[in-house]
Amino acid sequence: MLDCGVGYFGHGDCVRLLHILKYKFLEWKWDRVLKKSGCTNWESYFRTNDPDFNKSGKNVKEKLVGYQYVAVVNSKHLDRTVDGMWGEMFYGETVAKWCDQTCRKKYRWQWERVTMDHDGQYAPDGYGIDELFFGFKDERDYFLFLLRWS
Repeated sequence: MLDCGVGYFGHGDCVRLLHILKYKFLEWKWDRVLKKSGCTNWESYFRTNDPDFNKSGKNVKEKLVGYQYVAVVNSKHLDRTVDGMWGEMFYGETVAKWCDQTCRKKYRWQWERVTMDHDGQYAPDGYGIDELFFGFKDERDYFLFLLRWS
């Protein structure tokens, strides 16, 4: 046990030292959890360990099981780049940044391969179209998303 009344430390110094030690221990503990998970930051850790997401689901509704509202992003709103080898590639960073700034509650985005495009046309077997889906917990966030990105 620390004797704070004797020596160079006063009572206030001892309390501060205990607080510093406590938070250094907690920092070490959480860094260890992050390292064991294989994730590089907390955002990817919470995305990987999302209790509202079912990795083994077969379709979007089964995967985004904890999100009541699911919307698909129209491909005209996605960022595009052209690669010489792979052709046209789509990114959803603009939409995700908008959600970060606008959404009040939890949301999640997920790329999925579907066999039907926006016009209701089915793709041949073995082929599919990658579409970006967003799941929302809050109805307000969902409606704002639809107004902006539909």
